[in-house]
Amino acid sequence: MHRTKSRIRMAVAASTITALVIVIGGAAASTTETTKTSTATPRAGSHHGSVTKEPGYYPPNDPESSAVRLGRRVNAPLVSKPFIGGARSLNELGRMACDALHYQSADTLFSLAVQEDEFRDILWPEFPMSRPATGITWQDGWLFLYGRLHQGCAIAIRDHGGQAYQFVRFDQYDSTMHFKNFKLHSGLVLVAKDDTGKLQQFRWLRSVVERKGRFKIYSMTD
Repeated sequence: MHRTKSRIRMAVAASTITALVIVIGGAAASTTETTKTSTATPRAGSHHGSVTKEPGYYPPNDPESSAVRLGRRVNAPLVSKPFIGGARSLNELGRMACDALHYQSADTLFSLAVQEDEFRDILWPEFPMSRPATGITWQDGWLFLYGRLHQGCAIAIRDHGGQAYQFVRFDQYDSTMHFKNFKLHSGLVLVAKDDTGKLQQFRWLRSVVERKGRFKIYSMTD
């Protein structure tokens, strides 16, 4: 029994971390699963492949399970808190990001991103993983997001900083998702001209969140 409970706890922890990565990324992802079939005869008493079939497993009460399918919690409250800083349009955010690259300022780039209190009070309550049944806290979510944003800013400056980029446009290969308190623009590609006039496509700025006319970076490639 002790071993069974340990396996259940480990499986739940692993699924929690996987779910967090999907949510913080801000972009839709598809996963292809390859199943391998073995010709060997299973041994008697072998464990089931799923922890849900183990003795002692009970699924958690989850009245908001539909949030996973919808991609948002429909009962999340309206929030009056505004975004502080950021840009007044998606294009202005692109120009400001290019300026940060030019001056090699990771701090300036990070200041264009969602901050801790904004994530906690505005964004997190609407994400599916914030529902009580998951056991995930906003602190867990922020830990992952902060790491990606901080590392993403440093890598962007390291790899592309120092040139006077001229912002051209944002291309989008994914969709814009509408939440109650914000919009999430995913799958963005920042297009800019470098010092030689050549067009560059930057994919490190992956998604932008919009709220009441303010735009901030939500997710970056780390």
